[in-house]
Amino acid sequence: MANKLNLLLSFIIAIIISFSCGVYFSEDIKSDLQLANGKTLANEGIESTRVETGQTVASINEQTVDVGNEPSNGDDEEGEATSGAENQSGNEQAIDEPEVTRVTAENRFSDPRDFKYGVNSVNGITLTWFVNNLTGKTINYYTVKLSTFNPVGDPSYDENSRDSTFNLRYVGPVEPGEEFGVFKLFTYQGALDSIRIDEVVLEYADDTEETVVYNRTTADNSGLNN
Repeated sequence: MANKLNLLLSFIIAIIISFSCGVYFSEDIKSDLQLANGKTLANEGIESTRVETGQTVASINEQTVDVGNEPSNGDDEEGEATSGAENQSGNEQAIDEPEVTRVTAENRFSDPRDFKYGVNSVNGITLTWFVNNLTGKTINYYTVKLSTFNPVGDPSYDENSRDSTFNLRYVGPVEPGEEFGVFKLFTYQGALDSIRIDEVVLEYADDTEETVVYNRTTADNSGLNN
C-alpha cells in the first residue's frame, strides 16, 4: 500500500514538474518570438524611415536644384537696367563725337584751279589740286582721299607699300573763301595713268565734320614736282 502511494505521489510530482517546465519553456519561447518580432518590426521601421527620409532628402534636393536653375526676375531686371545704362552711356559718347555728314562738292568747293600730276625721274608722283573754300566755315583740318589707276583702268600700286589708295591730311586753318588743296609727292609708280579724288573730309572749327563726295579724275601729267 505504501509503495502504491509513493508511486502515485511520484507520478503527480512528475506531472507537476512537466507542467511547470512546459510553462517556463513556453514563456521563454514566447519572449524569444516577441523579441525577434520586435527586432524585425524595428528594422522594418528603420528601413521605412530611411526610405522616407531618403525620399524627403531627394525631394528637397530636387527642389533646391529647381530653385537654383530657375531664373530670377529681379536679376533679369537688374541686367536690363545695366544694359540700358550702358546704352545710354554709349549714346552720350556718340553725342560727344563730331557729327559727320556726306555732301556733294556743290557749294563746298570752287572748280579746281589746278588738277594734274607730275612724274619725276624715279617715278615719284606729285599731285597738284587747288580749290576755294565755299563752305562759309573755317576748316581746321582736311583729308584728301585718292585712288590711282593704270592705263586699262585697274588699280595701280605703289612700288614700296603696294597701296592703291591714299589719305593726304593737312592742317588749316582755311578761312571761308580762301584757297586750299594738295601739292605733294605721295607715291612712286611706274604704271600710273590717272588719279581720282574720291572724297575730302572737312573738320570745321565748330567741331563738326563733313565728307565731301568728289569723284573727279585727272590724267593730266603736265604737273610740277616738288
